[in-house]
Amino acid sequence: MDLTMLRDLSIMAGAAFVQNMAFTWSSRSRNSGDPAYHRFAAWASNGIYMICYCTVLNQLLPALVNKEWWKVIVTMIVYTLATAEGSVLMMKLLLKKEKGKHRVGAR
Repeated sequence: MDLTMLRDLSIMAGAAFVQNMAFTWSSRSRNSGDPAYHRFAAWASNGIYMICYCTVLNQLLPALVNKEWWKVIVTMIVYTLATAEGSVLMMKLLLKKEKGKHRVGAR
């Protein structure tokens, strides 16, 4: 693995981590009692998703075209770890922070 791939994987992992934090926030806010709160979370999630999507494509497309399957597998592993841990961290943070209408199940 060269330094360019390591740099690109790091950028992708960071984008994926933040994207899934935002997705978890959006998912939880959808079940809150505050549409304005959800709007902000949804904008953040969808905006970050597009950045993340571009970084994933940047990693996967050349590897797929060149049939470098080990790069595809490494990308999938890094993406999966980053997204899972981003989601878990955001859930932990939100469980401590959500109050009133922002809590899941609020009416």
